[in-house]
Amino acid sequence: MARSSSAHKISRLAQKGKGKKVRFQGGSVFPTVILAVVILGSVLVAYARQAAPPVDASVTADQQYALSFGVYYCDAFVEGFPVGPTDLTTVSADEPAYIAGDGVVLWKPQILAGERKAKLGTIFDLYGLEVNDTTIAFPDTVNGGETLDEAETTCGGEPATISVVSWRDAFDTADSKVSITSFDGVRLTSDNMAIVLAFTASGAEVPQPNSVDLLTSTPKQG
Repeated sequence: MARSSSAHKISRLAQKGKGKKVRFQGGSVFPTVILAVVILGSVLVAYARQAAPPVDASVTADQQYALSFGVYYCDAFVEGFPVGPTDLTTVSADEPAYIAGDGVVLWKPQILAGERKAKLGTIFDLYGLEVNDTTIAFPDTVNGGETLDEAETTCGGEPATISVVSWRDAFDTADSKVSITSFDGVRLTSDNMAIVLAFTASGAEVPQPNSVDLLTSTPKQG
């Protein structure tokens, strides 16, 4: 009977409250404070997402970092990407990033971080790749201009997904990170990184790019 009585009281209160406004004790101060906190929190989260990664103060504007990059499709790296200029002295000193070899990109951390572009999207642009959370579109000159789509493209008949595997230090193979969304926002943070844009079936192991061996032999400025 107690349970029935409680349910009846709740029902009566609900009926009485229909059409009435909810008021906070103490006036509008409390809800105003809560609203301000929510707005401030949203602003801080948005800023944190857009803020560039910190750059060592000892890094000069002309100093370059090397990065190894590749696209791994099912079980092999895609070939045919631009390999950069044969004579690096012809590259303008103002270039914030450029392809310096087969799978090697040189970039200037101070410049890219200053423009808040020290992110993987810069590398995609260099290679003419159009990437979102579910598709990878190659330029016409690479892989026949194919578009890989998670909803349509498979690996050996198995469903496949896009990911980015990155190594902060290419020579420390145990230190890797996997991103499964917002790929163009993956941050470029250090010298000698290795990054693979992968389209693979579940459980497939993604290796480092072949160009890792070229990182230490590619001449840099600064």
